Amino acid sequence: AEATKVMADDAELNITYTVDPSGISGETVRLPQVTRRMARDEVLLARGVADALALRHKFHDAGTHARYLPQGEMARTLYEAMETARCEAVGARVMPGTASNIDHKIADEATRRGYASMASTDEAPLAEAAGYMVRQLATGRDLPAGAQNVLDLWRGLLEAQASETLGGLDE
Repeated sequence: AEATKVMADDAELNITYTVDPSGISGETVRLPQVTRRMARDEVLLARGVADALALRHKFHDAGTHARYLPQGEMARTLYEAMETARCEAVGARVMPGTASNIDHKIADEATRRGYASMASTDEAPLAEAAGYMVRQLATGRDLPAGAQNVLDLWRGLLEAQASETLGGLDE
């Protein structure tokens, strides 16, 4: 809890532990409950989630985010995934120790969601792929296997779109 407050640069941040989904609500961060046996994977996941949420709190600007929030469900989902990746990547540059913790969080999410076994873009979530691409480009870090699979399924389309968009900026 104290490390999360320090990383978030907010000594007044409220930290709670829950079996419900982790997240941020205002000035409260909900972290995963760790059992008494404190298994290695459980602790690494808790650290990854705590680091990711602390970095989101520190580097996310709610006003700017709201100002550029796009219309449409898919656009908003993409925007949110890329904002999460941006906050985590900026944080990993400033605090390199967070990167491997966040890798564990991403690996756990990818495993729980079955990303490694997905074989087409019909199964793989586009927003997650876009977030993974932002993270990989910004940090230069390899992604956990399941996350890499989702990115690979979408990569060609995402890169073509990015080239088209960037090419249009030159005109």
